[in-house]
Amino acid sequence: MSSRAGRTRCIAGGVSVLAMCIAGVLHAQEAAPEQPTQLDTVIVTGTNIRGAEPAGNAVQVISAEQIRDSGKATIGDFLRELPANFAGGVGMSDNVQGGQDASVAGSNMTGGQGVNLRGLGALSTLVLVNGRRLAAAGQYGDFVDISNIPTNAVSHIEVLLDGASAVYGSDAVGGVVNIITKRSDDGAHTSVRVGTTTQGGGEQYQVGQTWGTHWDRGGLIVGYEFNRQNNVLANDRGIYNGGDFSDRGGVNWRKANARAGSAANLFSGNAAANGNVAWTVPGGAGTGLTAGSLVPVADGVGNTYDAWDRVDIVPQMDRHSVFLGFEQDVGESTSLYGDLRYTRRRGEYNQGYQALYGTLAPTNPYFIPGVANNFGVLIDDRPLQREVGVDSYAAVFGASFELGGSWRGEATASYSREEQFRDSDVQRNANIYDYLPTPAGGQAQAPTAIACSLMGLTAANLPANANAQQRYCAGLGYAAFNPWTTEGLSEQVLSQLIGYENLNFTSWLAQASFKVDGDLFEIGGGAVKLAAGADWRRENIGGDLDFNWRSTSDQSTVFGTTERDVGALFAELAIPLVGKQNQKAYAKKFDVSIAGRYERGSGLGDFSTFNPKVGFDYKPTDNLTVRGSWGTSFHAPPMRYAYNGVQPITGGNGAFMRADLYNAPCNTSMVPLNGVGGTPGGDGNCTFTAIVVSGGAGPTLKPEESRTWTLGLDYKPEWAPGLSLGAGYFNLKIDDRIVRIQAGTLGSILAQLFSTGTTPYMGSLELNPGVDRVRDLIENDPRYLGQLGAGPVQSPAEVAMIINATQLNLASLKMDGVDFNLGYGWDTEAAGAFDLFARGTWLNSYEVQSAPGADYVDQLGKYSAGGNPVQLRSQQGLRWTRGDLRATLTMNYVDDYVCADGCYVPNAAGLPSLSATPVKIDAWTTFDLSLDYDLSRLGGFFGQSKLNFTAVNFTDRDPPFVDGGTAANDALADPYDPANATVLGRTLVLSFDKRW
Repeated sequence: MSSRAGRTRCIAGGVSVLAMCIAGVLHAQEAAPEQPTQLDTVIVTGTNIRGAEPAGNAVQVISAEQIRDSGKATIGDFLRELPANFAGGVGMSDNVQGGQDASVAGSNMTGGQGVNLRGLGALSTLVLVNGRRLAAAGQYGDFVDISNIPTNAVSHIEVLLDGASAVYGSDAVGGVVNIITKRSDDGAHTSVRVGTTTQGGGEQYQVGQTWGTHWDRGGLIVGYEFNRQNNVLANDRGIYNGGDFSDRGGVNWRKANARAGSAANLFSGNAAANGNVAWTVPGGAGTGLTAGSLVPVADGVGNTYDAWDRVDIVPQMDRHSVFLGFEQDVGESTSLYGDLRYTRRRGEYNQGYQALYGTLAPTNPYFIPGVANNFGVLIDDRPLQREVGVDSYAAVFGASFELGGSWRGEATASYSREEQFRDSDVQRNANIYDYLPTPAGGQAQAPTAIACSLMGLTAANLPANANAQQRYCAGLGYAAFNPWTTEGLSEQVLSQLIGYENLNFTSWLAQASFKVDGDLFEIGGGAVKLAAGADWRRENIGGDLDFNWRSTSDQSTVFGTTERDVGALFAELAIPLVGKQNQKAYAKKFDVSIAGRYERGSGLGDFSTFNPKVGFDYKPTDNLTVRGSWGTSFHAPPMRYAYNGVQPITGGNGAFMRADLYNAPCNTSMVPLNGVGGTPGGDGNCTFTAIVVSGGAGPTLKPEESRTWTLGLDYKPEWAPGLSLGAGYFNLKIDDRIVRIQAGTLGSILAQLFSTGTTPYMGSLELNPGVDRVRDLIENDPRYLGQLGAGPVQSPAEVAMIINATQLNLASLKMDGVDFNLGYGWDTEAAGAFDLFARGTWLNSYEVQSAPGADYVDQLGKYSAGGNPVQLRSQQGLRWTRGDLRATLTMNYVDDYVCADGCYVPNAAGLPSLSATPVKIDAWTTFDLSLDYDLSRLGGFFGQSKLNFTAVNFTDRDPPFVDGGTAANDALADPYDPANATVLGRTLVLSFDKRW
């Protein structure tokens, strides 16, 4: 700390945090390393009161140096390894299929990264920067994107693992992550970072430059950071093996569900990825073919393709960030401070090649007479692309001022904005905007662009007896599509088969706060302190869409803008019952805190709630602290969860019928089957017709409400200098939990339903709905988009299930566990200094109740594509320092767990079959090695410089194998669980830091 750190001036960082000058040690995840002079204020997360630590809770502190030494390029990548951050947060970069709430194809539009403390979901973790809220990210505004925050702007990160709505309001259910940025520094600081994975791809480049200064009454810092992450292709990793997992006892998904090729297959029955192939075409121009030209297929499989070919598991992503921070005293009683930050992030995703299944019409000039022209072909002219981007803005300005005596006031205003876009290539396999009249006087969906391409009709060759569909297609002037050619397709034909979806969303949040705090009166342990204030914020999010993949013409639609005002009143007391003045034997300190916050939201999704919290710190001896807390918290539904207007996009608000996608065992009697893909009553999997209603549920959603109590201890014995032990038990229950069925999890949910007769999502499934219920949904729900995909047109009577994949206050959850940490440091004259550390979270229970009165279902350590927590995650290691050299070895451990439902094994024919018994998923242990060398003694250019080499997962350990395809007809099945492991393998990083 600089000499200015001894002054009593303290600046609060926002309504719900306190910036203060402290000389004590925070309850830390590990001892904070020595850092350069940069700040004279430290923000303490979890309290509003100057000079007080959050009674009842330990705050974990992560320094900027720890982030640098970890080898991780971003804050999100670093926090992913935090033991309490179960299930990896949202939108991890290598999560390709993680359902519409996690993947870039769904509502996480730009590949943003969030935090998921306790495994409760990113919705239930409050993320702050300098104590201020940020604009929400994603299409639904359901997480804060920490990937937009430059690492060289970070002073440290504070993590509170407890409910904290009594201090912060909504969202602080699982805990709080408060990212503290720099507001001053001494001189210039240059950082250069290069890295690569040893299995191929993933090169990383990062350059940062800051300049800061102090003056007599203030300080300033400005900075810039550039980060590039090159892409990693799935086929750079042997674990994918082209979709064939049979070498690990898994399914050959390529053979089962990728029955298409550059040279087309022809099916004896319906065209489908798992259909029976009777012939292949010989290739070449594909003109003038006859039945005799075809090549017979004996095994029913024919040509197959690698669904992972040209698929990015990590995209190319560029980020440019600039920032400014300042602090300034004005007179003897007022202090000003502020922050400005802008980030521009752009990324590109390869999505692989598009397989197309369909039927060539007799009107097409390439029709082959004498055989069924049901085909499967790979459109391999170019991979599909997805471009994403975000422009992120944030500004904070605050003032702290004396009010007389010990009392001080603070006023803070902030604004944050996220402008996001996603431009995607999409197969043109739907038409929800164009309709044709029916003979009965109604209307039917017009053919899709692909269907018209297969007809091959123009005004010149239109038959005299053409029907309405044929006349419609002929009027488009399309070129005929030839699926038999292995030569390149024309740009016109490609544009008929592959369309676009360009989505833009903008969210912003404005916040204004005022608080006062000071001493009320003296008691035996010291001064009773009070903080009280008011907070207001406005949240806004809206978007628009341009697309042609669900129409034969270009379409534009604007999504309704949602807005909410939230006002709050809060107060907090710090009561020192026992202190230095009245301490006794076995009562050295006893502090109690009492906090409460009333918060009310108006706009879309009204709510009002009051949340109290009580905490205590008790020191029976100078070496032992016993702490505990009790409180309630809540999470208000994001506004887009309460918006049920039409959003005709992937992961958006819509309802659609599918007759070809959802599977049940062919011997089930729970729902009627289509008889496609198997014989009802026999072995294997059969399809059934379902309508899926997805997206926002409307304004009926209620806030999630939780109750938490904790009890812990911290021990630093005098008899063992350098030893510190900490453990904290937590018990959490959440009612009215907001859940929804996601695309990535639906397969395992249906598998559980048909194997056990129930599922935690039972309240979202309507089995065998009546015809009137189905007809009402089709005719009166404006979100209904029609029937998508292949298969015959189905009537309301043939709908076997309605799947309500909207957000619902469906469940309750209860969990308990222990957070623990250990540190021990010792010095030796001959060998240097050693520091042993361990930290982790052990869960005792994680149980979900699907509906009031239902039984709780144990989900702890149960595989889910949406991510359930495992029982134990931990980090442990040893740090050695001698002279200018420091080495750190860290072991990262993720406990084993099981796939109870939804994992596949090959049957006698090698095709996917749901495992009848739980499948064990092995524990995952990786090692990181960091070497840090201070170059200063070399002098000259190397003065005040450091060199760091880090090997992440230096043993190159693959993630545990999981054969958990989203459905039995999945071609793009993941071979591992991205919620609990990464597939990047060994990553080598070299960084250079210099102060000028």
